Amino acid sequence: MINRIIIDNFATIEHISFDLGTGLNIITGETGAGKSVLVTAISTVLGDRADTSMVRTGQDRALIQIAGDKNGEEVVISREILASGKSVSKLNGEMATLTQIRKFCSDWVDIHGQYDNQQILDPDNHIHITDRFHSEVTAPELEKLAVLYDDYKAAQREYDSLVRQEKEALRQQDFYRFEYGYIKDLHLRPGEDDELREQLTIAKNSAKISSAVHTAYELLHESDMSVLSSLKTAADELETAGGYSDRIASMAERSQNAYYELEDISDGLRELAESFNYSDEDLDSISERLAVIEDAVRKYRMNVGEILEYQKELEQKLNLISNFDEEKKRLSEAASRKYVLLEDQAAHVSELRHIIAARLESAMIKELQDLEFANSEFSIDIGRAEEIGPLGFDTVQFLISTNPGEPLMPLTRIASGGEISRIMLAFKHIIGDSDMVGTMIFDEIDTGISGRTALVVGRKMSEISKHHQLIAITHLPQIAAYGNDNYLITKSISEDKPHTSIDHLDDDGKVRMVATLFSGNADSESALDAARELIAGTAEYREQK
Repeated sequence: MINRIIIDNFATIEHISFDLGTGLNIITGETGAGKSVLVTAISTVLGDRADTSMVRTGQDRALIQIAGDKNGEEVVISREILASGKSVSKLNGEMATLTQIRKFCSDWVDIHGQYDNQQILDPDNHIHITDRFHSEVTAPELEKLAVLYDDYKAAQREYDSLVRQEKEALRQQDFYRFEYGYIKDLHLRPGEDDELREQLTIAKNSAKISSAVHTAYELLHESDMSVLSSLKTAADELETAGGYSDRIASMAERSQNAYYELEDISDGLRELAESFNYSDEDLDSISERLAVIEDAVRKYRMNVGEILEYQKELEQKLNLISNFDEEKKRLSEAASRKYVLLEDQAAHVSELRHIIAARLESAMIKELQDLEFANSEFSIDIGRAEEIGPLGFDTVQFLISTNPGEPLMPLTRIASGGEISRIMLAFKHIIGDSDMVGTMIFDEIDTGISGRTALVVGRKMSEISKHHQLIAITHLPQIAAYGNDNYLITKSISEDKPHTSIDHLDDDGKVRMVATLFSGNADSESALDAARELIAGTAEYREQK
């Protein structure tokens, strides 16, 4: 619920701050006093669009703040609108987008105005309204239905994707085969091009390399005073002297290790010397093979590893083409199995929906009779859609007849705003217990009604306020009299600027306000007596309920 509202420099409002009660909060005021401005400010802080015209003339910013609680947790939402055109929203002190604010408030505050009847008039919403009646029964089944719908749609998308792939693959089949065959005939190996380049470099310089290797081998091993022979003699001598000194012994060991290392190098040079025998034919063969690979690299603009990966992809595509019929059959059967489960659940939901719709029809007829729809009829027409959707295969439309002898017609055919408002209130009253919204705001939904009907509307609001906090903007005394907390909005002019204020009325103030709504004169004794009698009657009604 909303506990406190603070508004600064918003339109005609310079500053107002007031607390709200838990039950039915009635706000009244003369035309132009600022009632609509107040509702606009609340709508704006709850996520509606804002523009610079909302900033009070001469000020650089407007600020709206709402404090309350939701599910036992304290909530503070603010909206700052700058004259420059920017606006900043915060939720519990943290910056938030309008989308985040609207989502948070969707099950916290519901604003309904005299022109805001689209939810009821739009047949697309009738199925949602019906399902909210006894939602404790429908919600789990609808959740299960939505999961099955998503599963089926995913399976169908997979099948449709395969069909599209098949069309494309069949069109590209010859190309895939040519490419695959070309790459396969190359007999590529990963890193082969790098190996060939190294071989080519060695082959072109084999004479120099061979000479260097032979010279190094002879110096290490073959000459009379070879490095190995001299190093061996030095190591042996040091080993003999090592018995007298640890330092010399260490050097002897290192010399022996160096000898063995050079001996390994010598053996390696001998083997290398035998491998550097490249003929002109060898050179040509390496060059030709490398040229073939480099042509492929240029053609595909890939390295050898990437070409081999491309070959695997082509092979997979060709395998898929040869197995399309089998794969399509598998995916089609999977989608069909999921559709059967979806259809069964949709049928189950439809059965529940028919039962709930019949109960809602009966409840609505009773409510409409209470709201002065004499001999009215109300029916919920449930049809079958061409396809199953996330809500099943039902189509739902509300039909009504408000006058005897008239046929049932869609709600959209109702011309009277007062009738629409009362129908909306009937839904709110019936579905209120299952509606999780904590606060409901009614902005002059009593337009077009009067007399006894207005009194009944006040009773309905009073009953709804037992389960929800209600804030109602009204001009009817029959409704204002039911307020648990009453507020009066007034506007004055000072220094050629409008100033809006709001006051919480005590018992005497409430009587004078109701009297003013009766006659326009709070000092009229007859109006005051009528106001006291009306307020006493509403209090007696609440006690009986």
